[in-house]
Amino acid sequence: MITNPIYIAVAAATVSMPASLNGAHAAGQHLIGIAIFIAERDDKGHWRFARRAHAILAGEAESTLLEWAAARLPGEAMLIGWNVDHCLIPALLDAAAIAPPAIAHRFLERLRLLLTGGVVDMALQHGGAGAPAFAEVAKEMAIYAPAWNIDAMTGDWAVGATDRLRRDLADEALAIWRTFVRAASVSGLEAEAATDAWVLRRRRMNAVVPTGSPV
Repeated sequence: MITNPIYIAVAAATVSMPASLNGAHAAGQHLIGIAIFIAERDDKGHWRFARRAHAILAGEAESTLLEWAAARLPGEAMLIGWNVDHCLIPALLDAAAIAPPAIAHRFLERLRLLLTGGVVDMALQHGGAGAPAFAEVAKEMAIYAPAWNIDAMTGDWAVGATDRLRRDLADEALAIWRTFVRAASVSGLEAEAATDAWVLRRRRMNAVVPTGSPV
């Protein structure tokens, strides 16, 4: 693994939107949630982690998520994701395309810096765009990841019940990071052990986290 790096695992959730009856808007995907898991190793070899997630209500602009993410994304780092080219980045760029210019510019600049640090798409090892659902791959590696139910997710978004959505997104971002360090084999053992210890401490804290705060 890279010496003294900053890694960021990103997960996003979208719902399908039908075309408008007047033809003004084509069918597409609507971004409804983002989660990030940041892992940083300092000069002394100690790992620090942060996990955050945010989701919007039905009727709330996608730009809310971009503004939230822009304030939390680190500068240059290594991006880790699942189906980055086919799902993650297109969802983010589509949201930026209709966001207010100032918000879009700030988010895209943060995204550009992030992509400069390198990208690892974990799906490429499992067939790329044809890879199975991430939860299935994670399960084979004995790593928990939420199995997304599209109807349940859409229903939660429609009624403004975002707690489960934020929790599942945060869990997926953590699972993406876990699959990355597990795939690193021997060189990832230290990071995996540090992650396990961090997760255990978080569970013991049993803290109730408000919307938009670290999860």
